[in-house]
Amino acid sequence: MFKKPPSTVKSFSPLRSSDRRRFQNEAYDAFPYLKEKCTQEGASPLMPDPLQSAKFRTHINENGVLYVADGKPLWMKLENLKQPVVPTVYTLWQHPDALPVLYTWSPVIHRLTEGADLMIPGLVLGPEGKLPDLDTGDLVAITIKGYPYPLAVGTMALPTSEIRVRSGMKGKAVHLVHVYRDYLWAMGDKSDPPEAVDISDDADDEYIDDEGEGAPPGDKADTDTTASKEPVSVEKPVEEQMPQLSANEVDDILQTALLQALKFKITTEGAQSVLPISASALYSNYVLPNRPRGRGSNADIKGSSWKKVQKFLKAMEKSKLLKVKEQRGEMMVTSVNWMHESFQGLDSYKTVGTSAPAQQQNGATTGNTNNAEKQKASPSSSQGQIEVQDVYKPLGNGVITLFEAAKQSKDDLYTPADIRKIVMDYVKEHNLPSPRNQRMVMLDPVLQDACLKKKEIKDEFTREVIVERLLDKMQPFHIITLPGKEPELRKGAPAPIQVTQEVRQGRKTITKMVGVERFDLDVADLCKELTKLCASSATHNPLAGTSPKNPIQEIMVQGPQIKHVSTLLLNKGVPKRLIAIDDKTAKKGKGKK
Repeated sequence: MFKKPPSTVKSFSPLRSSDRRRFQNEAYDAFPYLKEKCTQEGASPLMPDPLQSAKFRTHINENGVLYVADGKPLWMKLENLKQPVVPTVYTLWQHPDALPVLYTWSPVIHRLTEGADLMIPGLVLGPEGKLPDLDTGDLVAITIKGYPYPLAVGTMALPTSEIRVRSGMKGKAVHLVHVYRDYLWAMGDKSDPPEAVDISDDADDEYIDDEGEGAPPGDKADTDTTASKEPVSVEKPVEEQMPQLSANEVDDILQTALLQALKFKITTEGAQSVLPISASALYSNYVLPNRPRGRGSNADIKGSSWKKVQKFLKAMEKSKLLKVKEQRGEMMVTSVNWMHESFQGLDSYKTVGTSAPAQQQNGATTGNTNNAEKQKASPSSSQGQIEVQDVYKPLGNGVITLFEAAKQSKDDLYTPADIRKIVMDYVKEHNLPSPRNQRMVMLDPVLQDACLKKKEIKDEFTREVIVERLLDKMQPFHIITLPGKEPELRKGAPAPIQVTQEVRQGRKTITKMVGVERFDLDVADLCKELTKLCASSATHNPLAGTSPKNPIQEIMVQGPQIKHVSTLLLNKGVPKRLIAIDDKTAKKGKGKK
C-alpha cells in the first residue's frame, strides 16, 4: 500500500486530549494485550503527548488518518479494513507482541519491501509448530523466523485454518499494508529495528516463481540449489536459439491467434459485452495470449509484414473477418463476421496464455528486453496499455424519461455503444423510422423532450444525431484501467495530456508536458527517460496556480521534442486520443495572420 508515496497528505495538527484518549481507547479495544501492558504502574502511555494527526490518501486511492509523534508515524486508521486501527513498524518494535505473527525467510521479506504480497509458499511454521488462529481480514505481523521484531503488517487473504504450510499450496496468504523500508517508514526518522536484520535477496527466485517457497536457503541440498537455478541458466539460451520466424510465418501465427481469440475467448455469445474494443486492447489482451506454445510463441506484430496493429486489423477488415472504425483518434473493432470461412473447422490449441511460464517467457520476448533491462525499466513502461472507457449517466428530466420508457435504469452508467443500442431498440419498438426516408427517425414527445434544445422545433433526426444529442445532455464519467490495477471510475470526460511546443526568449524552443499524473506516470522517471531519448535537458516544476500540497507538475524539455515526447507517452500505454499536441512554432500558411 505504501510502495509509492501517498498521493495526498493534509496538514498535521495536534490532537486534543479528549481525542487522544478516544483514539487510545479504540486501540485498547483492538489490542487488549496493549491495554494490559500500558496501564500497569510505571508503564509508558500507548499514545504519547503530543500526538499529531493528518488525513491522507494512498496512491491506490485508499483514505486514512495518520498519527505521528516524535517524528515517527506510529499508527494509522484505514477505512476499508476489518480492523481500521493499524500499528506501524515503529510501534510494533516497541510492542512486538501486539499482533499475531506469521514467519517467513529474509529473501521473502526483501520481496515484500518491493511491494509484493506474502504468498502461501513463503510461510513457515513458528516456534509453536502451527499458524495462529486468524480469519480473513484479520491484522497480522510478519517477520523472519528466529527474529523477534515484526517487519511488516498486513491482512489475511484467507483463514489460517485453510492454509497448509509446505504442502505445495499456492496463492496469497497476506495482503500487505505496510513494511519496513516502504514510504510510510520513510516518513519517520528511518531508524532500523532494535536488532540488526539481514533482508538480502539471496536465493529468492522461488518466491518469484511462487513454487517451493518456505524452505530456508541454508537447508536446501546442493542438488536442489542447482536445480532451482537451471531454469535461469537454461531457458535463456533456448529462447535465444529459437528459430527466426519469417514475416509470412508471423502473419499466419497472428491471424490464427486472432481467430482463436475470437472463437474460443470472446465467443459469439460474449461479443456483445466485449465489442466495441480498442485495437490495442484486442491485441494485448486477446491476440498475444492466444499465440501457440512452442514455435510461434514469440511472434510479434513488429516481425510481421504489417508492422502495426492498425494495419493488421485493416487487413482483417479487407478480408471481411471484422469491421473497424476510428473513434476519437483511436481504432475500434466494432463487429465480427461469425460466418466467415476462416472459422469453419477451426480447432482450439494450447496457447501461451494458459501457461504461466509461457506468459513470462512471452513477456520477455515481446519487448526484446533482457532481464537486466527489465529491472531498470520503469513500471509504467512494461505493464501494458492504459485503457480509458467513456461512460455516461442519464441527467435531466427529458433524458431520464427516455431511459425509463426504454426500461433502462436511470442510475446506471452506459457506454456510447449501449446508448446507441437503447436508441435503436426504442425506435424499433415504437415504430419511429420515417416512411419517406428510413435513415430518419420521427421524434415522438419523449424523444423531443430528450433531444431538442429550448425553442427548437424539429420533427425528424438521424439516429446519429439523436445519440450525439443524448451524449451532450448526459453526465460524463470515464473508467480508467491502469496497468496492474483495478478499473477506477472518475467523474467527467477524460482530460488529455497537454504537449505544447513554443518559442521562449526569442529563439529558444522548448516542449512542455502537463497532466501525466492522471495516468499514474512518475514525473521523475519520465524526465530521466526524456533526457536520454532527446539528448537534452528535461526538468519538472509545480504548475503555477495548483495546490502546493498536491501540485500538478509541468515537464519541460529543451528543443523541439514533440515527436519524442509523443512516442514515449504512447509506449507508456497512453491512448493516442488522450495526447493533445499544440505546436505553436509551426509556420502559418499563406494569407494567415
